Amino acid sequence: MKRRLKQKIALALLFVFAVMGVSQCPGMANASPEPKPVTVSLNTWEETFQNQPFLQDGSAYLPLREMGRLLNGKTTWIAEERRIVMSHPDVAVELTLGSKEAEINGEKVVMRTAPINKNGVVYVPVRFVTQAFGGKVAWDEKKRHVALTREEPYMFLDYAGIGFWLAREDGELHAAKGAEPSRLVADTNVAIKGYGQLEIATLSDQTFVLKAYDNYGEPANNSLIYKLVVSGGKLTLESKAYYYGHPVRGIDWSSAMHALLVNGSTLYEVNHEGAIVATHDLQALTGYEDENFHVEWYDDEFMVVRPDRTGWLTLVNQKTKETVNLTETLLSKAQWDIYQSLDKLSPEFANWDGLNVVTREGNRLQLNHYYFIDSKDTKYIYDLK
Repeated sequence: MKRRLKQKIALALLFVFAVMGVSQCPGMANASPEPKPVTVSLNTWEETFQNQPFLQDGSAYLPLREMGRLLNGKTTWIAEERRIVMSHPDVAVELTLGSKEAEINGEKVVMRTAPINKNGVVYVPVRFVTQAFGGKVAWDEKKRHVALTREEPYMFLDYAGIGFWLAREDGELHAAKGAEPSRLVADTNVAIKGYGQLEIATLSDQTFVLKAYDNYGEPANNSLIYKLVVSGGKLTLESKAYYYGHPVRGIDWSSAMHALLVNGSTLYEVNHEGAIVATHDLQALTGYEDENFHVEWYDDEFMVVRPDRTGWLTLVNQKTKETVNLTETLLSKAQWDIYQSLDKLSPEFANWDGLNVVTREGNRLQLNHYYFIDSKDTKYIYDLK
């Protein structure tokens, strides 16, 4: 009897020690699994962030600047006032770090949670900001996923402290500098029909060139290129060129870094102050009746242009107005005859005559030719006179 009692006591002690050992072992009883990261999508597209989203007090937070990028809003952080300004043509949102009070289009509102600073990065509550911008938010607890849905009528760029918004459908151009509210700059002729993309380049501190691409149709064979010159906060020039069935090969800059704008068959050269220094009627210069042209080289003496449909690479002497058909001049007669016989929208003519300008060195123009029949590359030199 005593022996059995001793065995029971020993077993009990072993059980206690085993339980204590498990509870003290890291990664076992006391360890809690790491929560899944918070993920975010906008209109079903998964988004990635430099500074990761997180949950706090039941609210999802995103980094301020990345949140602005996501919603096409221009974000400005005013450090001395600990104030956040988010600008957009349709809404203006003001927040203060650590405060639940906010403003939407000048009207005061109270948020459930406040913006916070985490490791030197300002974070804002996702739901409040998204809904202020007219979007919707859905939270999936199991997946720890924030699904944002929102229609965005504008293409947006934030460059050198100035935000530009270009409306896809009606072409309205808006701008905002710093923490200022956005303002309408101009009604432009831009009308995006398919996939749109916006770029910006600088001519000077006060002069910018906005370039909007539009690819549409099946299989995206239609290309529209719009360019807008904005100088001193005003629209001073705009252009539009339409291309079909061929790659866009035009250049944006002259050798003097002047902006080149092709408006159908008219070419404008714009200097660093935003002034037009040259205008060229490419139909009249070349004798081609094509309604749209590409410019593949441009300096103070010569330009090389290509009519979009006809496709022959043509040299123009800007001083004498003389032209040279480089395709007929450089290629063999057999090649020239073959190119002339092709349907201008056939796959063989997809790259026109296969010629392209490489560079100019002194009085020599360097070109390359790809021949679709034997897939051979040939270098050519044309002596400029």
